Amino acid sequence: MPAMVLQPVFSYSWPIVFSVFGLSGFILGWSAQRGNYCFVNAMTSIFTVRSFERFGALLILFGLSALGAGLLVGLGIIPASDQYYFNYFGGWYILVGSFIFGFGAALAGGCNLSMLYRAASGYVQNWIELFGMMIGTYIFAIGIWPFQLYTMEKGILSTTSGGYIEYIPYLLFHNVSDSSVLVTTLIYSLPLIGIGLYLQHYTKKKWNKASGSFFSLAPKISAVKSFGGGNLPSPTSVPNKIKLSQEAKDLILLKKPYGTNLTTVILALDMLLVFIVGAGYTFNYLVITSSDGGRFFEYIMMMAGQNLFITTPWFNDSLPIVDTSTLMVVMLCVGAFFSSYLSGDFKIRIPKERKRLLIGFIGGILVGIGVRMALGCNVGLMWTNFAQIGYDGIIFLFGMLGGVYLAVKVQERL
Repeated sequence: MPAMVLQPVFSYSWPIVFSVFGLSGFILGWSAQRGNYCFVNAMTSIFTVRSFERFGALLILFGLSALGAGLLVGLGIIPASDQYYFNYFGGWYILVGSFIFGFGAALAGGCNLSMLYRAASGYVQNWIELFGMMIGTYIFAIGIWPFQLYTMEKGILSTTSGGYIEYIPYLLFHNVSDSSVLVTTLIYSLPLIGIGLYLQHYTKKKWNKASGSFFSLAPKISAVKSFGGGNLPSPTSVPNKIKLSQEAKDLILLKKPYGTNLTTVILALDMLLVFIVGAGYTFNYLVITSSDGGRFFEYIMMMAGQNLFITTPWFNDSLPIVDTSTLMVVMLCVGAFFSSYLSGDFKIRIPKERKRLLIGFIGGILVGIGVRMALGCNVGLMWTNFAQIGYDGIIFLFGMLGGVYLAVKVQERL
């Protein structure tokens, strides 16, 4: 039986762990804001404009995260237990919860990641969505969690162990040796990266073909000019080195937003940073924003004299307010605020259609219910589980796609 005990891989004090996790949250918020990175938008674009570019980036993100974490384990740098230890129980609730989450997030206009960085950038609708998510967490805690917990404990359409039981190297090879992890990592991550790159190439090729008719006049214009047909400007050829240098300068000076793939690489590296530094210390993956939303609501209710951690089962197991996950959420918002403010993007934005605020609130409630039912959000479960080389992330991905599709169809009628 694989080990289920975590031991710190590297020796340093807790302040170091907290500092790195805070830095990671800042990087996450900064880069996601600069790249306008949103899981929901990546999926809605499939059904609205038939674009797979951002969805392809998501698959690349999942693949890079799985490849990096898997190589660290397969090469013996990080123990396998640090990769599978926090694997969630798989069951019906992940599929149903991710569907509800996808539907609510698409209505509200953003996933848990984009909801936070846009709220920090001044989007009032996302503030309302955040509050709705807290209410949704409470509704889940009192109305759904007792039944869901019963099915999990009894194994009704659910696993009962989590951990290595849902670790694909163990499922394939019945062990978690370095070689089994390494082989599984390659057959799990490389296809994700390859499919993501193909989808991006396919989309760019399709859009270039669609816009080709506009540029088809260029040869005619060139021909007219060569026969003395007027003083038309000639295209200027700029050396590639100069182009790259100027682009890098614009990115550093915040004059230009990050491209989708640049943001993807930064986020994947950020995931690996906390995976290494947090190994053996704590949940060594990126933020669990849904849990933190519920915990903030718990502390708000405490100020009103209501102790949810005493009266409500789900809140009995909620974590302390001061931990690495909460710090990452706070620093995510700080990073997004500074990114938007320094680039001139920060502005208090209230939607012209006031109904968007109500829709954002309702969507936020559904997000809160969905992520708690699924035991995590698009970051804390789906993306994380791909890095864990599990299968729950795959279930979440298809459930979320289904919910987003339904939301697109509903919004077409609103």
